[in-house]
Amino acid sequence: MHRTASYLLLLCLLSSAISFGQTASADSSGDRRGSFNGNPKLPPKWALGVLFGSYHDQAGVLSDMNQLRANYSGDLYWIDSSWLSASYRGQPQNYICFQFDPSQFSDPATMISTLRQNHFGFGVWEWPWMDQGCSYFNYGVSNQLFVDNTNGQVVNAGGWHGNKFTGAFDYTNPGTVSWWQSLNQPLVDMGLSFFKLDTGGGYPRAGVLDDGDNDQGHYRSLYHGTAWNMSASANGGRGFILTHTQGSPGNDQTPGMWTGDSTASWPGLQVEMRIASKLNTTSTAAYWCGDTGGYHNDPTDELYIRWLEYTSFTPCQEFFGSKTTSKKTRFPWDYGTQAQQIFTSYTQLRYRLLPFRYSNAQRAYQEKPVKYPVWWIGSTQLVNGTGSSEMLVQPVTSSGTTKVAVRLPSGSNWVDYWTGKVYKGGSSPVVPSPIDEEPIFIKAGSIIPMGPAMQWVDQVPATPLTLDIYPAGRTSYTLYEDDGVTDQYAAGAFSKTQFISNNAGGHESLAIAAAVGSYQGQLTSREYILKLNLQKVRPTSVTRDGTRETEYFSWTDFQNAQEGWYYDSTPKIVWVKFTISTSTASKVSLH
Repeated sequence: MHRTASYLLLLCLLSSAISFGQTASADSSGDRRGSFNGNPKLPPKWALGVLFGSYHDQAGVLSDMNQLRANYSGDLYWIDSSWLSASYRGQPQNYICFQFDPSQFSDPATMISTLRQNHFGFGVWEWPWMDQGCSYFNYGVSNQLFVDNTNGQVVNAGGWHGNKFTGAFDYTNPGTVSWWQSLNQPLVDMGLSFFKLDTGGGYPRAGVLDDGDNDQGHYRSLYHGTAWNMSASANGGRGFILTHTQGSPGNDQTPGMWTGDSTASWPGLQVEMRIASKLNTTSTAAYWCGDTGGYHNDPTDELYIRWLEYTSFTPCQEFFGSKTTSKKTRFPWDYGTQAQQIFTSYTQLRYRLLPFRYSNAQRAYQEKPVKYPVWWIGSTQLVNGTGSSEMLVQPVTSSGTTKVAVRLPSGSNWVDYWTGKVYKGGSSPVVPSPIDEEPIFIKAGSIIPMGPAMQWVDQVPATPLTLDIYPAGRTSYTLYEDDGVTDQYAAGAFSKTQFISNNAGGHESLAIAAAVGSYQGQLTSREYILKLNLQKVRPTSVTRDGTRETEYFSWTDFQNAQEGWYYDSTPKIVWVKFTISTSTASKVSLH
């Protein structure tokens, strides 16, 4: 449908009122894909931390923030639809009118600033519709910025917040995109960097799109891309959104997705896993999550624990529950002491695994064919990593479970993460699964880099870096690193450090190569702690680059030393510690 002269005037006015960052290759829709290689784009590194959503008001948000920072961890806090109105269905004109409800948020700018100062990103819920009662609605109608029918009349998009009539933003119209940006710019100026996008992302079927390409997937892609691109501008180069799982062409270029409004029940957990197992495609997302604990109704402590154990190993992890069907939030303090303790231990494991998980995400971008950082075996097991370094997780999905039969992939041995016991590939061992131990197996030969404990992503640099090594012949792992913020990784601003484990000669050695490549903020030196598992016999000596290392005979002495080694005879682990320049290669050998 052709637009009138008022449309051209609108573009001129908006282009002078808003500055919106795009790459040189971006077109008017905000498409930033031209300078990338087609593999799944990386989200900001913080998206791989722990994410929270709520329906709380300003006082509740700040109270949540204080409790999380005092006792737990997290990287993002978003407010769902209640940022617009305290009434879920009684004020349809507010859905969506891009303004905080003043009865709940007396000073949203200060609230967001406080969250940012405490290292939380901030976001809000939005949908692609505007109610006819919103003060901006008539402007959109007169400038033909909503999806119209063939007669030029706005088509009713519907809604569930008491809405009788809404207009759907026509994201195929550059003027609509600019208008939408201008409506959200005040939020970005306050510190917003994330959008949770609701609805399946289609447009009313009676409508005709401005660009004439009347395809639901095309519209959905532009809906997602418009919000993602604004998030990318706010984040310094990388966008992050959460959308429903309905796919669209090239959707993995605008991460990420969540699995929808699940039910807090054991069958609900199983359904959520089945939905997640169908992702990892170009039309969906490599970076996905689900509502931990379920969205509708309230989980028992046992279900909450088992659900969070599972999502600690998904690409993204978020906690969020319903306003209308749940009495509890999904914050850990709404559950018992044991649940809180397990929340802490598993989320800390998630943060400690960040070097491994983020490196695998970089690999998914840098290498072809795509090697997804988290992938499924059926819909009951998920694996972190690919190749010779893999962690297999089997979530517990039924109440009262104390033992689980785990079908292990053939082709290599697998090591029980909790006990160190080795099992043959292709076997199906029955292993204990107490409430605090989700079945986790490490592929023999794995080299798993782990960083320090932290409360938010990059709170501290990734040093010391612990290499959790499970020797089996000659294997290697390449650690990818970059700044975690900008999109310069796509232009080559990243480094690779290769680790090679080799016990083929009967004695274990670990070679660390000099880092190749560079990026802003790269470490110039790093402390390494080698955790060499499966060492049945104490070495007579340990050398690094041919020089004998000092042996310590207690864990305390080893921890206090700057360099040396220690043999822990109970779990059969050799520990080695040293610091080197990241531009220097080094080799540790057991004798």
